[in-house]
Amino acid sequence: MKKTLLFFLILIVILIYGKSSLVDANTVVADEEQFEKEKIIIENLFKQRSKLWNNIYEKNMKTNEWIQQIKNTVTEPLLSFDIEAFEEASKYPTDIDKVLNLEIVNIENVTYQKNDMQAKIKILWIMQGLSSKYEEEIDYIVILKKENNHWKICDYYIDK
Repeated sequence: MKKTLLFFLILIVILIYGKSSLVDANTVVADEEQFEKEKIIIENLFKQRSKLWNNIYEKNMKTNEWIQQIKNTVTEPLLSFDIEAFEEASKYPTDIDKVLNLEIVNIENVTYQKNDMQAKIKILWIMQGLSSKYEEEIDYIVILKKENNHWKICDYYIDK
């Protein structure tokens, strides 16, 4: 009886140890107090990107100049999307709503993996449309990559 109980206890310990080793040891979840740092980083990147998009029609920016500036803010795959969208907007001008301001009103679930950071954020967009100003809050999952000791937006999508 004691041998059977000991066998099951050892088996349970092995299962518990094995299950915990299946978790990715490289993923680090940031503390609540660190979220302020991530919030500032992400908000500044979104503001820089928005400023460049706002400048499309206000300044006659050359494609190469715009691409060099956007490369300081975004990386692949978002970089390819932005470049393609900029070229389309340059060839076929259209009215786009202008970002007057944005603010990250909530940030949570911040995780790090090597040179990547992921977070769930809520952005309050203050926009100027054709006829009026408006505000909109949208939840996103944002992924940043660190390149040359600088964070850049890699991708983001609406969190449903």
